[in-house]
Amino acid sequence: MRIVSNRHLYAFVTSILVSLFIYPIASAQSIRVPTTKIAPLKSDHTAATGFGKYFFPTSHLGSTDLQTFFGANGTISPLTQLGSAYNGASASATVSANLFTLIMPGGFQAVGITNIQAGSSGETPVAQGTIPTLSASAAGQATQNILYGGTIAFAADLPVFFYGSKFNQAGGVGVEFDVVTREGVDVQNFKSGTSTSVSSPPSHHATQLEGYFLVNSFNPPPTTSTGFAGTLFLGGSYGYSYTSHGYARDYGFGGRVNNDIGQVTAGVMLTNISKITFSRAFGPSQTYIDSTSMAQTKMNAFKAWSFGITYQSAKTN
Repeated sequence: MRIVSNRHLYAFVTSILVSLFIYPIASAQSIRVPTTKIAPLKSDHTAATGFGKYFFPTSHLGSTDLQTFFGANGTISPLTQLGSAYNGASASATVSANLFTLIMPGGFQAVGITNIQAGSSGETPVAQGTIPTLSASAAGQATQNILYGGTIAFAADLPVFFYGSKFNQAGGVGVEFDVVTREGVDVQNFKSGTSTSVSSPPSHHATQLEGYFLVNSFNPPPTTSTGFAGTLFLGGSYGYSYTSHGYARDYGFGGRVNNDIGQVTAGVMLTNISKITFSRAFGPSQTYIDSTSMAQTKMNAFKAWSFGITYQSAKTN
């Protein structure tokens, strides 16, 4: 059984282990679930502080306030989010990391992302033709790559709406909607005999609306009598997605390069840093020749459930 990422995966796993020592117990698609660190600035919508706007709440903020809003430790922050999400259709985990975040003028956040499919893609090569020959796991991993934006991706996150009621207190609630755009390429592929390809890599693009509703717990964290232990959240994303023609052909999407893709996500965030999620996506179906049965197969791997654990770095200032 071939592990698809070879030495590149080993190097990436090493970077995750190192980062866990840098961000001890610090927190797939989601760019950023809002944390209650932003609540003192926004929960009361005090006009005198400049945080009284519901729509485009970051458009008028300076650098320091933007860092507080996004929970960032500076205008440039390395390794702000690390996570792994297992998907049933791909029989593998997507190991993801926000390599860096940049706080930008105009109130948005730029993010550099890497996503690696850590699992076997099977030994049967993709057969060129009208209908490709694929293993079921390779088909599922190709779907996850579209959903997450590629092996290497860049994203921009612009908050367009926020409202919070006592968001920094036990029992508080909040809602936020962001416009998120991603552009990525695939260095990793799922064809037998190779795990990486840097020659004319396929590309992905997505522009989506992403939103979350959050409710804080009433019980305090175990180490203090103030605050609260966690936050339940429900949300997701929906919007336009493009993938290159070669990728669509090779992995059973045919001529469907322009699609509407979305994802529904629910979970719990513990003390603003660790996040446990369950999610299910929706998007185009694939048609391929199954490499085991050699029967033509049509499936929608987007609909398979995923389970993920993510750590995002805590704000320290």
